[in-house]
Amino acid sequence: MEYLPCGLCGGAEWRRLLDTERLDGPLVKCNDCGLVRVLLPVTGGSGVSVEMERLAGRARELSLIDPMVEDRESPWRTAMAGERLTDLRRFVTQGRLIEIGSSRGDFLLAAGDYFEATGVEADLGAVRSARARGVAIRDGDLAGAAFPDHSFDVAVLYHVFEHLRHPHRELTEIARVLRPGGWLAIETPDIDTFWFRLLGPRWRQIIPDHLFFFTPVTINRLLGECGFAVREVAHVGKSMSLRLFVNRISRYSPLVATVISTVSRQAGLEEKTLRLNLGDVMRVYAQRI
Repeated sequence: MEYLPCGLCGGAEWRRLLDTERLDGPLVKCNDCGLVRVLLPVTGGSGVSVEMERLAGRARELSLIDPMVEDRESPWRTAMAGERLTDLRRFVTQGRLIEIGSSRGDFLLAAGDYFEATGVEADLGAVRSARARGVAIRDGDLAGAAFPDHSFDVAVLYHVFEHLRHPHRELTEIARVLRPGGWLAIETPDIDTFWFRLLGPRWRQIIPDHLFFFTPVTINRLLGECGFAVREVAHVGKSMSLRLFVNRISRYSPLVATVISTVSRQAGLEEKTLRLNLGDVMRVYAQRI
């Protein structure tokens, strides 16, 4: 079987790290550049939207995602959008903004107070939800949207980059549509973490639709090769409900999660907000050279 080459250096030699049903293939590390990725076969592909639906279905089958819990997390997604926007505005405060992988439009709604904001999203259900909320969004991917050169001042991807099948290609397209000096924000898991070394295939970021796992070193190199200069890398946390936190615990111990869920529900604590920062998610700010 023929496999896709490394998404960073193009190398074809790799070392197998682990096999697990929670990924769409074996996890490997490039012998040349150290990029960690899921080893994917060369295929004709079935379209981004269809592939996303297939992988999301696998996550549900493995009980990694509970749609009912996710649907009730809307207030915390709104809060996170506000936090990300406040952080972004340390670097840029106005202009035209594009979000790649906009989901239901939480960040775009927040950003609209300061930016001329638009998005692209491959999940057609999410696109319909976003448009119902008045969000300017295009269905499909960034290349398909065919924006003119230098259309935007800012591009953001929050927990999207690790899902992309061709990250180098995507960054090249982002560089094309950003003006020189424009800003890029990427939030993505950092596999160079104690938690991956401890938990291996049970690490919380090991899920079917995660295809690439970067470190500060590998993402810095990739951004540099695609025309960006990294300005900041920081490890960031997330606001969530206690209900979602318990749901994530179920990935490790369903029994413990059931006990905590029962107690928190009886005590009326499910809606309490937690702020979690395990140091395994990085937010990268880079500037178009």
